[in-house]
Amino acid sequence: MKILCDRTQLQEAFGVVGSVVPAKTTKPILQNILLTAGDGSISLFATDLEMAAKVTIDAVKVHKPGSVLLPARECSALLRELSDPTVTLERIDQRCRLESGGGSFVLLGEDPEQFPEDTAIKSGKTVTIPSGRMLRMIQETAFAAAREDTRYAIHGVMFDMAAGCLRLVATDGRRLSLSYENVDSKTEFKAIVPLRALSTLGRAISDGSKEDLQIAVGDKQIEFRLGKVRLVCQLLDSRFPDYEGVVPKAADTTVELNRAMLESNLRKTAILCADDLRSVRFEVQDSLLRLMAENSTRGRADVTMDVTTKGAGGSINFNPDFILEALRVCDLDVVRLDMSDDSMPAKFTLGESFTYVVMPISGT
Repeated sequence: MKILCDRTQLQEAFGVVGSVVPAKTTKPILQNILLTAGDGSISLFATDLEMAAKVTIDAVKVHKPGSVLLPARECSALLRELSDPTVTLERIDQRCRLESGGGSFVLLGEDPEQFPEDTAIKSGKTVTIPSGRMLRMIQETAFAAAREDTRYAIHGVMFDMAAGCLRLVATDGRRLSLSYENVDSKTEFKAIVPLRALSTLGRAISDGSKEDLQIAVGDKQIEFRLGKVRLVCQLLDSRFPDYEGVVPKAADTTVELNRAMLESNLRKTAILCADDLRSVRFEVQDSLLRLMAENSTRGRADVTMDVTTKGAGGSINFNPDFILEALRVCDLDVVRLDMSDDSMPAKFTLGESFTYVVMPISGT
């Protein structure tokens, strides 16, 4: 095998498939990326046996077709450091020589025949959505999924497709984020997608992309297709909570707030939260929101801002980090908070199709 390829395209492809390569594994061969050269194109394929990614690059000069296994970490690092616009890759036995800009590097690989094969899922459940919208939905939900192991831990995002609407939902038991998009499809399915897969998919979608993303769901796998990129992963076998029952249907008080001002004031107030309990008190009265925090050894914060209020007002305590994480992925100038008391979840409306529910901190 011997090819001449655009270095930037190859580096970008490595960035997508390389995120699938396991850092630690009992099967060292999985720490490689399979490069296959055919008629004017090459494909890069990686898998950890639970997730697989494949990227095809066209307009490649293929001098000799074939395949080679490339050590993912070293090859990715080389491509980042090289500056010449093109690279030449040539397989010699189980080795691959990479040449670019006067430099020559030999990478030791393994037998491509021993690498796991690419497989496709069989499913009649498919839906198409603009990839740029999917990227936004991932950004609006993935941050709320569980990172640590708890009783309510869901280390993934629920894809709930029904009645012409695709909903993405994530929760860690203390907050829940929901983003949705209406689509032209009668397909129905529910699937919990691991965070790692969504992170890889996010790398494949460029900001402002107008390409369509095709999603296919099988019994145990989900497949994403975007242009020359294909991603397949195992679904999580978890029981997702009844998220629709969690979203408050009514509230005693509704507050409209300037997003940028809320984010700035909340960040300042959070500096003086107690060390053992991250909590900021939201106190709403008339047309003012008062943010308060206290640290017995450091001091206290008390900040007020103008808001628009409907209802009786009241007070509620939040973990400020939960609110700030959501505000960072919000594009609205004005957001809405629906609240009752500190025993009921509160709802933030952060977009036309972006809802965020947070459990308050009681007993503070």
